[in-house]
Amino acid sequence: MVDNCFGDYYTRQGLNYQERELMTFCYLAAQGGVEPQLEGHAEANIQNGNDYLFLIKVISQNLPLIGYPRSLNALRCATEAKAKVEEQ
Repeated sequence: MVDNCFGDYYTRQGLNYQERELMTFCYLAAQGGVEPQLEGHAEANIQNGNDYLFLIKVISQNLPLIGYPRSLNALRCATEAKAKVEEQ
């Protein structure tokens, strides 16, 4: 049985979608090894108003906490998400 589901967090009140997507992006970037999910949430961030430059600032602020390799992965995912959004 799974007691800790993403949907539980996503349906809680108190944060709007823009804030939820930003938090999810940060959690995934810190975890590492989940780049497909990270790219999807980078795309959702961009679509919800947290633009690409904002994500770069967030990644830069988190760099000392999550490390350089994970920050580079997050930057790549954000860049790929930006390209996907621009194609739409």
